[in-house]
Amino acid sequence: MSDAETDADTPADPAAALVAAARWGEALAGERLAAAGVELSRPPGFGIDDGARARSASIIAQLVAAAETALRAAEPAFAALPEGAAARRFAAAGLLARSGLGAAVLRRAEEHRLAAALAVGAGEEEGPGARRLDPIGGSFVAESFAVRAAEAARIDRTGEPLLPLLDCDAEDRHALFWQVAACLSFALLDAEDRSVDAVHRLASAAVGRALAAIDESDGIAAAAMALAHALAGAGQIDDELLAGTLAGGRVASLAAMLAVRAGVGFDEANGMLTDPARAALLLRACGVERNMAAAMILALCYALDRGFPPVPAEKAAVLVAGYEALAVEDARAEVRRARLEPLYRDALAALSETRC
Repeated sequence: MSDAETDADTPADPAAALVAAARWGEALAGERLAAAGVELSRPPGFGIDDGARARSASIIAQLVAAAETALRAAEPAFAALPEGAAARRFAAAGLLARSGLGAAVLRRAEEHRLAAALAVGAGEEEGPGARRLDPIGGSFVAESFAVRAAEAARIDRTGEPLLPLLDCDAEDRHALFWQVAACLSFALLDAEDRSVDAVHRLASAAVGRALAAIDESDGIAAAAMALAHALAGAGQIDDELLAGTLAGGRVASLAAMLAVRAGVGFDEANGMLTDPARAALLLRACGVERNMAAAMILALCYALDRGFPPVPAEKAAVLVAGYEALAVEDARAEVRRARLEPLYRDALAALSETRC
């Protein structure tokens, strides 16, 4: 077991610890086999590889620790508990599966992989006349600094990805805080002779105080969109800047610029950049010139390649051919579907499947 999984719940008796570990392994093995049909039915390129899984696990541990730290700061009774009191309980109870946090964590891991691949050379072919974002902000120093600060908060000292609490969706963050509060409440009830009702009340108050202390305006989405709107207002979001921003690995800034040009939200644009075909569709909706778009699509195919056929150059050629054939208005209509309510989209898909 990792250090994060070792706390007061671990049996002191080595024999009991072995039995507990075996039972834990048995439970996980059952879940793994039960999910095998779903995992194996996916195209190989859409599975979660070991790198993304390891990064996601690290991000989850960081998020749980950050939420625990915030709740400790908000409630003295929680602060008196041993460090990491929530981590093992959170994992053992399978709380991650009870919220949408897993999706956000995976998106962050995949975004980091894309940015890192571009930064080490996947984006060397920047396209004709591509230019990078001004490193000191040019006419938009404050906006550029805010983006740089938000980007820095998403990387740890070793260069691995983090997901700050303020970058989580409000609903996911709300769920995480309540779940971690429940873990701390269990630890508090085990450690002290307190009434259950009193612990529930102090946990509720702690969650309210901790959530109120988070300012989403400091997050990457708000910062990147503020810079993109400033650039758009000055008429500076041209194709050359888009290509240079991609080549520089500035994924969040690129997503914001494309969102502004296409008229979609930051999250929609950011999600589309993690798949070459969806990214090509977004570029077409933005009316990016063909040669510039081709260079960007090729860079994305290489950066997102995971070793499965077709090879990046072949995949890019197919996408560029489709890019040329697809009308800009048709691309825009397809991209605008991303703004529809997810439940509405799911219902439309289900209704389409029932047609003969």
